[in-house]
Order: sequence, then structure tokens, then C-alpha cells
Amino acid sequence: MTGGRAAIAVSLFFVLMMSIVSPSDSRPSFDLRDESLRMEQFGGGGSLEDQCGSITFEDMFEYTRADFVFHINPNWQSADVRAVAWINASLADDIRTSMDELMAEIDPNDGGDGWLSTDEREIFRALASECIEHILTRIGIRDGDYHRGGEGVSWKNTSWEEDGVEIQEFNVVPPRHSEIRDCTSAFGNDCEEIPVAPDENRDCDTDIHASDGVDECRIQLWLNGTMNIPGVANGNQFTLALNASNMTRASLEFNFPVTQDLRLDMWEECEGRDVSFDEGSPIPAPIRGTCLGDSSSTYTLEEQSDGSLRFTILPDTEIEDWPLGEDLFADFTTEPIPVDEPPVWAAEAPVDGAWFPMPSGGQHVWADWDDVSVWFTDEGSVTQLDIQCTGASSLELSEGADRSWWAEIPRGSPGEVTCEAVDSAGQSSGQRVWNLGVPFSIGTSEMALSDPHSISITPTSEWPELQLELALIQDGQTSSSTSVTFTEEVVVELSASNIVPGKVDVWVSIAGSSNVYSMVHIYDIDLVKESSPPLLTVTGSEWDGEEWSMQGQYSDPDGEEVSFSMSIDGSNTGSVSSTGNSWATPSIDFRLWAEGEHVVVVEGCDSSSKCSHVSQTVNNSHLFEVEEVSPPPSVEEDRGLLPASGLPLVLVSVVAALMYGMRRD
Repeated sequence: MTGGRAAIAVSLFFVLMMSIVSPSDSRPSFDLRDESLRMEQFGGGGSLEDQCGSITFEDMFEYTRADFVFHINPNWQSADVRAVAWINASLADDIRTSMDELMAEIDPNDGGDGWLSTDEREIFRALASECIEHILTRIGIRDGDYHRGGEGVSWKNTSWEEDGVEIQEFNVVPPRHSEIRDCTSAFGNDCEEIPVAPDENRDCDTDIHASDGVDECRIQLWLNGTMNIPGVANGNQFTLALNASNMTRASLEFNFPVTQDLRLDMWEECEGRDVSFDEGSPIPAPIRGTCLGDSSSTYTLEEQSDGSLRFTILPDTEIEDWPLGEDLFADFTTEPIPVDEPPVWAAEAPVDGAWFPMPSGGQHVWADWDDVSVWFTDEGSVTQLDIQCTGASSLELSEGADRSWWAEIPRGSPGEVTCEAVDSAGQSSGQRVWNLGVPFSIGTSEMALSDPHSISITPTSEWPELQLELALIQDGQTSSSTSVTFTEEVVVELSASNIVPGKVDVWVSIAGSSNVYSMVHIYDIDLVKESSPPLLTVTGSEWDGEEWSMQGQYSDPDGEEVSFSMSIDGSNTGSVSSTGNSWATPSIDFRLWAEGEHVVVVEGCDSSSKCSHVSQTVNNSHLFEVEEVSPPPSVEEDRGLLPASGLPLVLVSVVAALMYGMRRD
């Protein structure tokens, strides 16, 4: 089992098996409504009911074999259920290992130690008593009109009766295990424990000799319970449904009350439903009688001595098939077996002489089972009809494993095919003749997309009038469509609005009519939307001290994202910010550049790598200008100024005069 599935698998095992018959006063007392005991391992978060209500037996553990027996009570409102499951060899080892791991989540001081005790078994027994009431039964029984589920018709309507389940087990803790030892009970009971993994001899029972070939470590489970059936008032006509996903090596035996003339009207095996969706998601409802099965799941029907019916389902869908599921439906009725009439063409079937348009020549599916299954009606299942189609050998007609019809579609004149349905008695619906072919070809004279763009449509001979709808399509999104009545060559102008650069295809729909089958196809004609570079403008630039910056606006004709870069004199530097339709450079300190003129370039490139740029020349010379120092006044002899060489004598004279004056004082 995978890790995620193993966690769930662990939980269901505990829920199904861990209730061993023992005196009630010896059982530990738990209040599972206590927040601390809401086991998140079971089915996700929330209450115990929420968690257990999203899992099934097979979600929680993998058994070697399981048998379920349902005895429907005479009032059809409930069923007594008995079940037994065998878990052998390595599957038993996996279960014990998972129990120990889950116990570690409950009590880290006790679990996860590689040993499994009788105390731990009792804890799981308490969990099982409440959880089992909320587990999904997989079964639905509803009377009235036959159904296959669908909106407003939940076929998963059965549930376990509250306090109506009893579970027993054998050998979870083998009493004669070769390595069994005493342990201390948290509840004052006798306590024994065994290693989770057996030794290499797998000696889980010392009374059995290895030569006997007995699986000593096996586990066996029993379940007795009551299943509520609120959807049946009487057994005159009802549908029994089973979600058999991930269910194999099991049998489900249904014993119905004595009901006069009760018979199986139809059995269907419906394959391929995606069961990975949330449990509350709506389940697709196939049309009754149209399910294709691989016959992996089977059934038996026996009449008992008292006149009652025993119906046994043997599902077989491997775990590895998940998330592809399987639903089984059995319709029962007391109505007489209808007269075996020939199959009849349904109103939805193509009329005689209808046309089946194909997008091109070569091998194509011209009718899949979803189409074919609604063309006929019969008192039995449509899947039991033999659909026969014939035509010229050049058509290479064949029916696929999924019952779709293939043909080698001619590129010129259409080919004729004749079809009918034949039942098991050899009765025919009658034949209808249809035409298969390619009604037209499309193309364009220009591979580069324009808006609007011209698409030419050239007809093939012999085809009737067609109602066409055309549009350009890109990544699943179509532009505005154009409708034409097509009888001769025509040129259609298609809008290219909202188309971005890249590959563009042409979407064509042929409307169905009384004599023309519908067709939808996307044509690849090598059409490409070329990218235009973004538009950049400069709105201003400014100096702020020694720093300079530039701003502008931009747009991209194709609506693509635009990224910016900046260079100065050819060297990438700095980054350009953009908001809305505006861009701006950072403040650039031009003291770091040499004096002179510098070219600042801002480049914008769109997602298609189309680029454009704007630039400005910046002169930073003013940052390097130095103020001139004024020279001292020149010496003018005629104004009696002393020459510089006489200045020291003047200073000496002044100092001497000051000293002399001070002495006189």
C-alpha cells in the first residue's frame, strides 16, 4: 500500500476488527467525544462521524479474501449482515505494523515501539464501536423506476444501524506467539504483547509445526450487524447498486425475501468513473443499458427452496486501477418477461441517407459508443445488441474494443455505409444507409494573422447545404464567431480580437440537422500572430543635485507584459521600475561618470522578445566646474605702499614701539 493510503487503510482495519468479545467491565473507558480523542488518522479532520463517514472497508485495510452475506428482512427496511475476512501472510504483518504506527499517534509513550499489546487491542476496540456506525456501505437499494444514479437520485442510501454492529477477531495478538511476553496494563488487566514483525520463522503459534504449512500469523475477522435500507417500500421493482471500486477477492451475497415472480431484469457493469472526486460531488449517471464493462465483475443468481432469490456479486477491480472506479447495477422486477421484439431505431438516430462529415481523410472514428448507444431501443440492454455496418472495402470499416466505429474516410466523393442492430434472436432493426466523407477544405493565403483575417472554405462535391460557425481559437479561447450557410466556395473574415502573438487555429462547427450529423473540429493551418514591439515614450527628465532621472510611458499593441532594462554608454546598469503604463529610471549619480556627454538608453521587451527603446543624452560637465580664486591687489609705488621685502622691518618697528611704551608706563 502507498503511504497515504496506508494511513487510511490502518484506520478501517481497526474500525472493522478491533472489537473482541470480553467482559464489559474489563474494557477501558473512553469518551470519544473528547477533543483529545478525535482521531485525525481516520478520514481527515473533524469529528469521528465526519472522519469515519468518508471511508470504506477497503480504504482501511487490504484483505486476502472477504465474504459478506446480507439477509434482507421481509419488510425490506433493513438487512442482517454477516461478514468474514481473512488477512494472510505479509498483509497481516502490514496490519500489525500500521496498528503500532497509529498507536504512536494516540499515545507516543506506548505506541510506535515495535510491540503490539492486548491493551492496544482494547483501545482500538473502543474506537471501532463508534466508528463502524458511520462507515460507507458502498451499497444502494432503491425501489421505483430503474436508475443509474444522477442528480437527485442518491443510490448510496444504506447505512449501518446505531449500536447494531458486533465485531470479533482471531489472532491479532497470537496467544502462543514464540516471543510473547508480559507487559504492564494501564487498565489493571492481564497484559501481553508480541513483536509487530514476526521472526524469520514466522513462529506465531508454538503448537503448530512449521512443516504443517499453516500461516500461523494470519488474522481472521467477523462482523455481525444491521444495515438500514430506507429506499424500498416493497420488492416489486428496485435497483441494487454497488460501488465496486478497489474491491477484489470478495463476494457479496444478497438473500431477498420471498417475492413472487421476482427476477433479474438487467445487470450492468459500468467502468471508468473517476472516484478521486470529493464524496459529495455528483456522480455521472449513464443511460440504462449502455454501460460497457470488461466482465471482470460477475454475478450468480439462484432460486432457493422457499422460492426466494439469492443474488451474489463477485467484484474484481484492483487497487492499482484507482482512481478509475466501477459501479455495478442490478435491476429487479416482478413484471413478466417482455416479448422479445426486434430492436428499434430511436428518435435520436441519424435518418436514412444522413451525412457524417469528417475533418480530413484517413482513419477516423466516425461514431463513438456515446452516439451509437442512443440510436437503438430494445427490451434488453443495448450493449447486448450486435451493431453491424458494411460498406466498400476501401472504407476499411471496423468496430473498436470500446464499440466505436472506424473508417478510412475518403478525401474525394463520400462513401456509403449501411448499418443495423441485431439482437440475440437474430431480429434486425432494419438498415439505414449513410454517407461518410470530408465536406470541405479550409486555408488562408496569408500565414501572418491580420484583423480581421480571411479564411477560404472550398467545398467537396455532392454534399448538401451546411450551416457553419467559424472562429479563431488560441489556447482554448475563441474570438467572435461568424456563421455562414455553406454551399459553394466562400471567404470568411474572422475577428482576431484578443489574440496574442503565437500560434492560432481555426475552430469550425457544423450544426446538426435532420440529415447532417454535427461536427466540431479545430484546424491547424499554420496561422501565426506576429508580435509588435512595445511603444515607449519619454515624458520628462530632471536633475536633483548631482542625480539625474528620466520617466516615460509605454504600451504593448498585443497586450503582452513588458520588461525593462537600462544602459549608459552601452553598459547595462541599474533597473527600470514600471507601474501601470508608466516607467521610470532610478536616480543616477553622474559624479561617478567621467565629465562629458553620456547616452542613457531604456529598452522595453515584450513576452515575444520584441523590443524598442528610447534614449537621452546627458551632459554632466557642470558637476566638474571649479570656481576661480581672485589674485591679490598689485603694488602701486605712487600710492606709497611698501614693497613686500620691507614688511618685516615695519613689524619689528611696531613691536619695539609697543615695548618702549610699556616701559615708560
